[in-house]
Amino acid sequence: MTQEEKDIVAKASVPMTVANMFRWIFLVIALFIVLFLFFGNKLWEGAAWYDALAGKAYAFLMWDILLMLASIILRIIFTVRYNRIVKNL
Repeated sequence: MTQEEKDIVAKASVPMTVANMFRWIFLVIALFIVLFLFFGNKLWEGAAWYDALAGKAYAFLMWDILLMLASIILRIIFTVRYNRIVKNL
């Protein structure tokens, strides 16, 4: 493999890596929110401040999961493009 081909492959892998990084970020955020909601229901059941915060947390979690799904789809698209580029070399 020539240096030019290595550069093409490295350049094609960047979007795939970035999409994967965003997927992990959204996954960790969702994990912390789910853990907060799970343990919050055990510890602060019936507290007014927790009930108000839990409603906002569920709304934020919905958007976080949708963004994680979008990053997964983008990663699949970029992976297909990367595989096509590598196959054609």
